[in-house]
Formats: sequence, structure tokens, C-alpha cells
Amino acid sequence: MTTLARPTAPLRADCIADTAGGLTFDVTVDARGGAAHLVLRRREGHQEVFLPLTPGTGGRLRAALPSSVLLPEGCWDAYARVADDEWRLMPGVMDLRAADGRVPYETRHGNLSLRCGPAG
Repeated sequence: MTTLARPTAPLRADCIADTAGGLTFDVTVDARGGAAHLVLRRREGHQEVFLPLTPGTGGRLRAALPSSVLLPEGCWDAYARVADDEWRLMPGVMDLRAADGRVPYETRHGNLSLRCGPAG
């Protein structure tokens, strides 16, 4: 399995909320080393959700978190995983006008996390 070099710049994910309660994440990452996933890891309870990163527009990879995927209430940290390598994501452009129940945000350390409310 190929191991990728550590990115020279922080990996950023643009987030868009849709009116149905879903979110999309667009990440610029080199996935030639294997399967790529966006990983959401719950801080409390240590649960993980793996969302496949698939080719999007402009050479970016896209992960979709549909409203049908229920996440327990709490904070979820976002990572990009390619093959055996994993990197913490930082927030990019966020269009959250339609956000309802789950809201991406920048932590005090500059990382991307997702807050899920009781409806999330």
C-alpha cells in the first residue's frame, strides 16, 4: 500500500448545507495512494462515521453526509483518510444558510468539527 507524503499545506474542507438537512464536504487531497474517506470522529463515545470521498469538480474530492445518516448529539471532529494516512481537516468556505441540527464550525485550534444537536 502506498503511503502519501504529509501535505505541505493544511487540508481544508469546504462545507455546504442543503435544505434537506445534509452536508457536503469538498476536500483537496491526493488520493492516488488508495481509497479516500472523510472520517467524522465523535469526541464523546469514540464513534466513527466513514464517508467515501469521490471525485468532484475542479480536481477536488467530495463526501456527502445525507440527512438520513443519524449522528448522536455532540461534537464530531473531521479527518481525511487516504490508505493508511490520516490528517485533521481545517475549515474552508462554509455555506451554512440551510444548516439545521448539524453545524460545521472552526474549533479554537483552527480545526473543522461538526456540532450535532438533538435533531442531528
